[in-house]
Amino acid sequence: MKSSHWKFVSLILISLTLTTGCANYAGLHPQSTTLSSTDLSLTTTLEQWPNEQWWSAYNDGVLSDLIAQALAKNPSIQITQARLAQVAAMAKSVFASTMPEVNFDVSMRPERFTENSIYPPPFAGAIYSNNSLMIDAGYEVDFWGKHRAALAAALSAEQAAAAELQSARLLIATSVAKSYFSLARLLAQKKISEMTLAQRQELLTLTQQRLQAGLDTQQEFHFSKENLPVIRTELIKLDEQINLTRHALAALIGQGPEATQHVIAKLPDEVNTTTPAFVPANLMGRRADISAARSRVEAASQQIDVAKAAFYPNINLVAFAGLSSLGFHHWLDKSSRDYGTGVAIHLPIFDAGRLRANLSGKHAEYDIAVESYNQTLIEAVRDVADQLNSWRALAEQQEQQTELQRHVESIYELTQQREQAGLISKLLVLGAQANVLTQQSAAIDLKARALDLTINLNRALGGGFATALSPAPLPQAGEGRTKKDIE
Repeated sequence: MKSSHWKFVSLILISLTLTTGCANYAGLHPQSTTLSSTDLSLTTTLEQWPNEQWWSAYNDGVLSDLIAQALAKNPSIQITQARLAQVAAMAKSVFASTMPEVNFDVSMRPERFTENSIYPPPFAGAIYSNNSLMIDAGYEVDFWGKHRAALAAALSAEQAAAAELQSARLLIATSVAKSYFSLARLLAQKKISEMTLAQRQELLTLTQQRLQAGLDTQQEFHFSKENLPVIRTELIKLDEQINLTRHALAALIGQGPEATQHVIAKLPDEVNTTTPAFVPANLMGRRADISAARSRVEAASQQIDVAKAAFYPNINLVAFAGLSSLGFHHWLDKSSRDYGTGVAIHLPIFDAGRLRANLSGKHAEYDIAVESYNQTLIEAVRDVADQLNSWRALAEQQEQQTELQRHVESIYELTQQREQAGLISKLLVLGAQANVLTQQSAAIDLKARALDLTINLNRALGGGFATALSPAPLPQAGEGRTKKDIE
């Protein structure tokens, strides 16, 4: 290399050293900080977590099949998958910007050259084809880490989209399970109502017979008759709710209303009531929504690095080689060779505050991401705490209801024995049976409520999603990932 070239390169390096001092973003910084498990007083105790197929614990093949259909066909999941593919493509595009670019161009452009410019005869005033066959390459040297930060931001955005997909899958699965057990409760309650209707009709027949025998009055007869329309109305309402729930299930699995008209849902015999005693700290690594919010904070931090790098010079290395000529006669001759190399430098000096405004905007985006993360974390902790609180209250209700049901069943059994011995009338037996049916209805509602809480708790604990159980601390604004992290 000639000495003049060395002087030029040295001048460039000295200029870069001096101009880096021109970057001025003093006084600009974000305001928000992320919450930790200590801030929310979470326990470090490890608990039993749901697995990815948490619904299999119910041992219900119909439910498992419905959830599988929903996860495969629900439009909401398909939309979220498309968004993930879109973000992944954007990440690949950002990665491409970190690599050298090589292009091949061929052009043949007939042109009349003016007689009043730099072109001498015979070109002046004549038409010649301006031909070019060229390969050019370019590479932007990433001195300040702009491309590395942009790539890290894109990868974090892709991770957020992947976590959002898992969150969508969990939401659909829980919605199917809740609708399924709601249908099971309604079908069970319909059976109780039908038994109650039959019991009331038997009571009406018996009262009518006693009236004809002069043992009862019209008052007792009308009293036994008035409850029948109420029960029939309740059965109509139950049929309506059953059909609406079937329609909801069909929509969740991405099919028409007729797809679930013959689904027979049933409540399991037992419901597992094992629950954690406290809200665990590793909840932060077990929920997809928290993971997505963390990734958005990381992406926003990297975007701050990108904005800071804009204060420094852009350095581009360029090279080209090929054949160029006027006319076709000598186009492919050795004498038509055309090549060169060079360095292009862009340095912002005065931009009326555009770069500082852009950096301030990135700081604001980081603050928004941090506060969104904090809000997501707070809501997640509250969600788990609510489910645990409801579990404790439900356990007490179930204990009282079980005791009451045993009591009315004992009375019913006793009245049956006394009626068979001829000591009491059939009316007292039917009255005791009505109390049993009432408590059976209450037991169905409590079991359905227990199932609903197990589903809610599985969702609140992440539904089988798991990143690192102890997530690394979130980066402060502008810290970003290192090259090793990206690799």
